[in-house]
Amino acid sequence: MKAASIEPNTRASRNGKKIEKLVMRLLPGVVFGDGKFDAKYKGKHLEIKSCVESAIDRSHPNTQCRSGRFFFKEAQHEALTEAGGEYLFCVHSEEDPADPIDPVIFVRVPAEKIQLSAFSDGKSVAWTKVFRMVI
Repeated sequence: MKAASIEPNTRASRNGKKIEKLVMRLLPGVVFGDGKFDAKYKGKHLEIKSCVESAIDRSHPNTQCRSGRFFFKEAQHEALTEAGGEYLFCVHSEEDPADPIDPVIFVRVPAEKIQLSAFSDGKSVAWTKVFRMVI
């Protein structure tokens, strides 16, 4: 694995653990470990997606950054939609690794509202595009 790809993966893993703690604080009664999905809340399957508000991307010459992205798996998206489940989206700012995550945006959305164009395996979608679908 290339060194450049280890840092973002490590950061994503660390942020995922922080997001779980945040979810437990903001959604009392959430139950993690729901089999196919991340959790269950008020009887509904819940898939938790998080990303940074903006990420460094030197391919954007004017801004040097882009919107963070949520990663979707096709089979999981279809299963969550069929089960009447929900996504919990959390957009957060990049912060010190020792600090807890403070969400910029934290919202539950029925999976059926997320209309993704055809894809196989996985797909990354900017959080701004996802939120235009639901707001």
